[in-house]
Amino acid sequence: MTSRTYGLASRLVGEAAKPRLVSVRPEDPVEHVRRIMRDYGLRVVAVAERGKLIGIISRSEILTVTGTKSEAKAKDLAVEPKVTLSLDYPILKAVREMLSVDEWYAPIMEGGVFKGFLGLEDVIELALIEERSLLESVKLENVMSKNPIAVKTYDRVNSIWRLMREYRYAGLPVVDDRGALAGIITQYDLLKKGYSRIHLEAARGHAKSPKVSSVMTRPCTYLYPWSTLLEASEIMVARNIGRIPVVDSDKNRHLIGIVDREDVVKVFLR
Repeated sequence: MTSRTYGLASRLVGEAAKPRLVSVRPEDPVEHVRRIMRDYGLRVVAVAERGKLIGIISRSEILTVTGTKSEAKAKDLAVEPKVTLSLDYPILKAVREMLSVDEWYAPIMEGGVFKGFLGLEDVIELALIEERSLLESVKLENVMSKNPIAVKTYDRVNSIWRLMREYRYAGLPVVDDRGALAGIITQYDLLKKGYSRIHLEAARGHAKSPKVSSVMTRPCTYLYPWSTLLEASEIMVARNIGRIPVVDSDKNRHLIGIVDREDVVKVFLR
């Protein structure tokens, strides 16, 4: 195979990263953090004071809080980032390091001051300009995860949450008894519904936990194995979604795969 230098190879983190409302103070109540993440659809926020990064909080941390009126502060949930970047860091090197620790977001520091986050969606948005022809040449069947884990409409939210935590999934496709796509359930769906005592609900038994059908998003966007990575990338950026189920046909909608942001950016690392 003839090698070539992709357009992204010459780009830096600062050329892709977008400014976001992503910072809270260490003493801010957890409810304030939850509200910001819910209202702005954020997947991660930074805990910072006078520009100094204390740590980061993801949706996963927010959903583990034991009560909606918790006394916890932002600093109590903050975790140390696994990767930090600078504005002049090569973007593909940054992506490689992020994926090596299974992270979709990394904080950007400059002179010891927090400047924002680089998210995989930022990389994909830049790739829509720099690598459009490559994205158009790749079919989803060649990059998607086949036979993905799926849940049923009648499954209970507490069991789904355990599954998300165990496998670090931010979202799962939902199917009916025929294996046809019925929707998708994500951490954001749980956050919007106000769930915060999921692990306690599990201790009380399934009877107290709502069904997936009452929480999931439906209908959900889907594509086909012959769809291109360009189509998937455009949808992910335009609709701010992290994953797209892949079905066999519009008639049957039998779930056969799923493609996420990680699948997209891995193409540029090959």
